[in-house]
Amino acid sequence: MVRRSSRTTAQKGHPFGRRPSGGVADVLWDWSKSGTRHAARNRLLRKLPGVGAAAAYRFGLVERPHYAYGVRRATELAARLGHRGVTVVEFGVAGGNGLLALAEHARYYAAATGVAVRVVGFDSGAGMPAAKDPRDLPYLFGPGFYTMDHDRLRARLGTAELVIGDLAETLPAYLDTHAHLLRDHPVGFVSLDLDYCSSTNTALGLFRGPAHEHLLPRVTCYLDDLPGTIEQIGEAAAIADFNTAHTDRPIGRVLGLRAFTPFDPPWADQIYVHHRLDHPDYGRLEIGATGDQLPLDH
Repeated sequence: MVRRSSRTTAQKGHPFGRRPSGGVADVLWDWSKSGTRHAARNRLLRKLPGVGAAAAYRFGLVERPHYAYGVRRATELAARLGHRGVTVVEFGVAGGNGLLALAEHARYYAAATGVAVRVVGFDSGAGMPAAKDPRDLPYLFGPGFYTMDHDRLRARLGTAELVIGDLAETLPAYLDTHAHLLRDHPVGFVSLDLDYCSSTNTALGLFRGPAHEHLLPRVTCYLDDLPGTIEQIGEAAAIADFNTAHTDRPIGRVLGLRAFTPFDPPWADQIYVHHRLDHPDYGRLEIGATGDQLPLDH
Protein backbone atom coordinates (compact mmCIF):
# COMPACT_ATOMS: atom_id res chain seq x y z
CA MET A 1 0.00 0.00 0.00
CA VAL A 2 1.30 3.45 -0.90
CA ARG A 3 1.09 5.98 1.91
CA ARG A 4 -0.73 9.21 1.25
CA SER A 5 1.65 11.39 3.22
CA SER A 6 5.15 11.38 4.60
CA ARG A 7 6.61 13.56 7.29
CA THR A 8 10.02 14.97 6.56
CA THR A 9 12.62 17.50 7.70
CA ALA A 10 15.59 19.18 6.08
CA GLN A 11 17.88 16.67 7.80
CA LYS A 12 16.15 13.80 6.01
CA GLY A 13 17.64 15.04 2.77
CA HIS A 14 14.74 16.03 0.52
CA PRO A 15 15.88 18.53 -2.13
CA PHE A 16 14.97 22.15 -1.49
CA GLY A 17 11.33 22.81 -2.30
CA ARG A 18 10.54 19.10 -2.67
CA ARG A 19 7.47 18.31 -0.60
CA PRO A 20 6.68 14.61 -0.23
CA SER A 21 3.42 13.68 -1.93
CA GLY A 22 3.16 10.11 -0.66
CA GLY A 23 3.74 8.51 -4.05
CA VAL A 24 5.88 5.48 -4.86
CA ALA A 25 8.99 7.64 -5.13
CA ASP A 26 8.55 8.89 -1.57
CA VAL A 27 8.01 5.36 -0.26
CA LEU A 28 11.21 4.24 -1.97
CA TRP A 29 12.98 7.31 -0.60
CA ASP A 30 12.02 6.38 2.95
CA TRP A 31 12.86 2.69 2.54
CA SER A 32 16.24 3.46 1.00
CA LYS A 33 17.39 4.63 4.44
CA SER A 34 18.58 2.16 7.06
CA GLY A 35 16.74 3.85 9.92
CA THR A 36 13.36 3.45 8.21
CA ARG A 37 14.02 -0.18 7.36
CA HIS A 38 15.21 -0.90 10.89
CA ALA A 39 12.09 0.60 12.52
CA ALA A 40 9.72 -1.17 10.11
CA ARG A 41 11.43 -4.53 10.64
CA ASN A 42 11.15 -4.13 14.40
CA ARG A 43 7.43 -3.38 14.18
CA LEU A 44 6.93 -6.47 12.02
CA LEU A 45 8.95 -8.77 14.30
CA ARG A 46 7.16 -7.44 17.37
CA LYS A 47 3.84 -8.65 15.91
CA LEU A 48 5.01 -12.22 15.30
CA PRO A 49 3.30 -14.93 17.40
CA GLY A 50 5.26 -15.83 20.51
CA VAL A 51 7.21 -12.55 20.68
CA GLY A 52 6.39 -11.39 24.19
CA ALA A 53 7.80 -8.55 26.24
CA ALA A 54 10.98 -10.43 27.24
CA ALA A 55 11.91 -11.19 23.64
CA ALA A 56 10.96 -7.70 22.48
CA TYR A 57 13.27 -6.13 25.03
CA ARG A 58 16.06 -8.62 24.45
CA PHE A 59 16.15 -7.90 20.73
CA GLY A 60 15.34 -4.18 20.87
CA LEU A 61 11.91 -4.45 19.23
CA VAL A 62 10.32 -1.90 21.55
CA GLU A 63 9.46 1.76 21.06
CA ARG A 64 12.62 3.87 21.34
CA PRO A 65 14.96 0.90 21.85
CA HIS A 66 17.86 3.25 22.59
CA TYR A 67 15.98 4.36 25.72
CA ALA A 68 15.37 0.74 26.68
CA TYR A 69 19.09 0.03 26.25
CA GLY A 70 19.99 2.94 28.51
CA VAL A 71 17.57 1.87 31.24
CA ARG A 72 18.85 -1.71 31.05
CA ARG A 73 22.46 -0.61 31.40
CA ALA A 74 21.55 1.63 34.34
CA THR A 75 19.60 -1.02 36.23
CA GLU A 76 22.21 -3.72 35.59
CA LEU A 77 25.04 -1.55 36.89
CA ALA A 78 22.99 -0.40 39.88
CA ALA A 79 22.17 -4.02 40.77
CA ARG A 80 25.79 -5.14 40.47
CA LEU A 81 26.94 -2.32 42.74
CA GLY A 82 24.25 -3.04 45.32
CA HIS A 83 22.01 -0.01 44.75
CA ARG A 84 18.31 -0.44 45.41
CA GLY A 85 17.34 2.27 42.95
CA VAL A 86 18.49 4.34 39.99
CA THR A 87 17.37 7.53 38.22
CA VAL A 88 17.01 7.98 34.45
CA VAL A 89 16.77 11.45 32.92
CA GLU A 90 15.53 13.02 29.69
CA PHE A 91 16.79 16.51 28.88
CA GLY A 92 14.42 17.95 26.29
CA VAL A 93 10.93 16.52 26.72
CA ALA A 94 9.11 18.45 23.95
CA GLY A 95 5.73 16.77 23.34
CA GLY A 96 6.49 14.03 25.85
CA ASN A 97 6.54 10.86 23.74
CA GLY A 98 10.10 10.08 24.75
CA LEU A 99 9.45 10.58 28.44
CA LEU A 100 6.45 8.25 28.31
CA ALA A 101 8.53 5.60 26.52
CA LEU A 102 11.28 6.04 29.12
CA ALA A 103 8.72 5.50 31.89
CA GLU A 104 7.45 2.35 30.19
CA HIS A 105 10.96 0.91 29.94
CA ALA A 106 11.60 1.88 33.54
CA ARG A 107 8.61 -0.15 34.68
CA TYR A 108 9.78 -3.19 32.72
CA TYR A 109 13.36 -3.17 33.99
CA ALA A 110 12.35 -2.34 37.54
CA ALA A 111 10.26 -5.53 37.54
CA ALA A 112 12.97 -7.53 35.77
CA THR A 113 15.88 -6.48 38.02
CA GLY A 114 14.28 -5.50 41.31
CA VAL A 115 15.93 -2.05 41.04
CA ALA A 116 13.52 0.85 41.55
CA VAL A 117 13.71 3.31 38.65
CA ARG A 118 12.89 7.00 38.97
CA VAL A 119 12.12 8.87 35.73
CA VAL A 120 12.73 12.62 35.44
CA GLY A 121 12.28 14.93 32.46
CA PHE A 122 13.62 18.49 32.18
CA ASP A 123 12.20 21.02 29.73
CA SER A 124 11.58 24.75 29.49
CA GLY A 125 7.94 24.00 28.77
CA ALA A 126 7.85 26.83 26.25
CA GLY A 127 9.68 25.31 23.30
CA MET A 128 13.25 26.01 22.30
CA PRO A 129 14.86 29.31 23.28
CA ALA A 130 16.77 31.57 20.91
CA ALA A 131 20.19 30.29 19.91
CA LYS A 132 23.10 31.59 22.00
CA ASP A 133 26.05 30.16 20.07
CA PRO A 134 26.77 29.76 16.33
CA ARG A 135 27.25 26.07 17.12
CA ASP A 136 23.58 25.85 18.17
CA LEU A 137 22.50 24.87 14.64
CA PRO A 138 20.38 28.03 14.18
CA TYR A 139 19.89 27.03 10.54
CA LEU A 140 17.87 23.98 11.67
CA PHE A 141 16.19 25.01 14.94
CA GLY A 142 14.49 28.19 16.08
CA PRO A 143 12.74 29.78 19.07
CA GLY A 144 9.46 28.11 19.91
CA PHE A 145 10.19 24.77 18.27
CA TYR A 146 8.84 21.70 20.12
CA THR A 147 6.35 23.23 22.51
CA MET A 148 4.56 21.14 25.11
CA ASP A 149 0.90 20.47 25.89
CA HIS A 150 1.37 20.51 29.67
CA ASP A 151 -2.06 19.28 30.67
CA ARG A 152 -2.18 16.33 28.27
CA LEU A 153 1.33 15.20 29.18
CA ARG A 154 0.91 15.49 32.94
CA ALA A 155 -2.31 13.47 32.73
CA ARG A 156 -0.30 10.53 31.34
CA LEU A 157 2.94 10.79 33.32
CA GLY A 158 2.10 8.53 36.23
CA THR A 159 5.01 8.55 38.66
CA ALA A 160 7.45 10.16 36.22
CA GLU A 161 8.57 13.66 37.19
CA LEU A 162 8.47 16.69 34.90
CA VAL A 163 10.65 19.64 35.85
CA ILE A 164 9.70 22.82 33.98
CA GLY A 165 11.77 25.97 33.66
CA ASP A 166 15.14 27.35 32.64
CA LEU A 167 17.56 24.41 32.87
CA ALA A 168 20.35 26.66 34.15
CA GLU A 169 18.19 27.18 37.24
CA THR A 170 16.14 23.99 37.54
CA LEU A 171 18.99 21.48 37.25
CA PRO A 172 21.20 22.80 40.10
CA ALA A 173 18.09 23.39 42.22
CA TYR A 174 16.92 19.82 41.62
CA LEU A 175 20.32 18.35 42.47
CA ASP A 176 20.30 20.34 45.72
CA THR A 177 16.73 19.64 46.84
CA HIS A 178 16.83 15.95 45.82
CA ALA A 179 20.34 15.16 47.05
CA HIS A 180 19.20 12.55 49.57
CA LEU A 181 16.90 10.84 47.08
CA LEU A 182 19.63 10.78 44.42
CA ARG A 183 22.07 9.15 46.83
CA ASP A 184 19.69 6.19 47.04
CA HIS A 185 18.77 6.41 43.31
CA PRO A 186 21.88 7.70 41.50
CA VAL A 187 21.61 8.73 37.87
CA GLY A 188 22.44 5.87 35.51
CA PHE A 189 21.05 6.96 32.13
CA VAL A 190 20.67 10.35 30.45
CA SER A 191 19.08 11.27 27.13
CA LEU A 192 20.38 14.53 25.72
CA ASP A 193 17.76 15.86 23.31
CA LEU A 194 18.25 19.60 23.56
CA ASP A 195 19.47 20.17 19.98
CA TYR A 196 21.62 23.19 20.84
CA CYS A 197 25.28 23.12 21.85
CA SER A 198 24.62 25.77 24.52
CA SER A 199 21.64 23.92 26.06
CA THR A 200 23.55 20.63 26.05
CA ASN A 201 26.44 22.36 27.81
CA THR A 202 23.99 23.41 30.50
CA ALA A 203 22.64 19.86 30.88
CA LEU A 204 26.18 18.55 31.30
CA GLY A 205 26.22 20.45 34.58
CA LEU A 206 24.86 17.15 35.89
CA PHE A 207 28.42 15.80 35.58
CA ARG A 208 30.42 18.98 36.13
CA GLY A 209 30.53 19.40 39.91
CA PRO A 210 32.87 17.61 42.31
CA ALA A 211 30.08 15.62 43.98
CA HIS A 212 29.67 12.01 42.90
CA GLU A 213 26.89 10.73 45.18
CA HIS A 214 24.14 11.49 42.65
CA LEU A 215 25.80 9.43 39.89
CA LEU A 216 26.68 5.86 39.11
CA PRO A 217 30.38 5.55 38.23
CA ARG A 218 29.40 5.03 34.58
CA VAL A 219 26.35 6.79 33.16
CA THR A 220 25.01 5.74 29.77
CA CYS A 221 24.08 8.70 27.56
CA TYR A 222 22.08 8.93 24.34
CA LEU A 223 22.74 11.92 22.08
CA ASP A 224 19.65 12.41 19.95
CA ASP A 225 20.75 15.11 17.53
CA LEU A 226 24.10 13.89 16.21
CA PRO A 227 22.92 12.71 12.75
CA GLY A 228 23.39 15.34 10.08
CA THR A 229 25.85 17.42 12.16
CA ILE A 230 29.64 17.42 12.54
CA GLU A 231 31.91 17.08 15.57
CA GLN A 232 32.38 20.84 15.92
CA ILE A 233 28.73 21.87 16.36
CA GLY A 234 25.64 20.90 18.34
CA GLU A 235 25.71 18.16 20.94
CA ALA A 236 29.06 16.80 19.78
CA ALA A 237 30.68 20.18 20.35
CA ALA A 238 29.22 20.33 23.87
CA ILE A 239 30.72 16.92 24.63
CA ALA A 240 34.09 18.07 23.28
CA ASP A 241 33.98 21.20 25.44
CA PHE A 242 33.18 19.11 28.50
CA ASN A 243 35.97 16.61 27.87
CA THR A 244 38.52 19.37 27.39
CA ALA A 245 37.64 20.80 30.79
CA HIS A 246 37.21 17.48 32.64
CA THR A 247 39.83 14.93 31.69
CA ASP A 248 39.12 12.82 34.80
CA ARG A 249 35.47 12.26 33.85
CA PRO A 250 35.26 11.82 30.06
CA ILE A 251 32.16 11.27 27.97
CA GLY A 252 32.87 9.07 24.97
CA ARG A 253 31.15 7.07 22.27
CA VAL A 254 30.85 3.34 23.00
CA LEU A 255 33.16 1.68 20.50
CA GLY A 256 31.97 -1.37 18.57
CA LEU A 257 28.48 -1.31 20.09
CA ARG A 258 26.78 -2.26 16.82
CA ALA A 259 28.60 -5.60 16.79
CA PHE A 260 27.16 -6.51 20.20
CA THR A 261 23.61 -5.22 19.66
CA PRO A 262 20.92 -7.30 17.90
CA PHE A 263 20.14 -6.25 14.31
CA ASP A 264 22.96 -3.67 14.09
CA PRO A 265 20.78 -0.63 14.99
CA PRO A 266 21.78 2.83 13.73
CA TRP A 267 21.16 4.34 17.18
CA ALA A 268 24.14 2.41 18.54
CA ASP A 269 26.36 5.14 17.07
CA GLN A 270 24.66 7.67 19.35
CA ILE A 271 25.34 5.88 22.64
CA TYR A 272 28.01 7.47 24.84
CA VAL A 273 29.09 6.79 28.42
CA HIS A 274 30.21 9.23 31.10
CA HIS A 275 33.11 7.56 32.94
CA ARG A 276 33.58 9.07 36.38
CA LEU A 277 37.18 7.94 36.85
CA ASP A 278 37.40 9.55 40.31
CA HIS A 279 34.20 7.89 41.56
CA PRO A 280 34.94 5.69 44.61
CA ASP A 281 33.04 2.81 43.01
CA TYR A 282 34.62 3.15 39.58
CA GLY A 283 37.03 0.27 40.09
CA ARG A 284 34.56 -2.12 41.71
CA LEU A 285 34.36 -5.30 39.64
CA GLU A 286 30.99 -5.88 37.98
CA ILE A 287 30.61 -9.59 38.58
CA GLY A 288 28.82 -11.13 35.61
CA ALA A 289 29.37 -8.20 33.26
CA THR A 290 31.85 -10.18 31.18
CA GLY A 291 33.47 -13.59 31.06
CA ASP A 292 36.44 -14.18 33.35
CA GLN A 293 38.12 -17.17 31.67
CA LEU A 294 39.06 -18.18 28.12
CA PRO A 295 39.89 -21.91 28.22
CA LEU A 296 41.76 -23.48 25.31
CA ASP A 297 39.41 -24.89 22.67
CA HIS A 298 39.43 -28.64 22.19
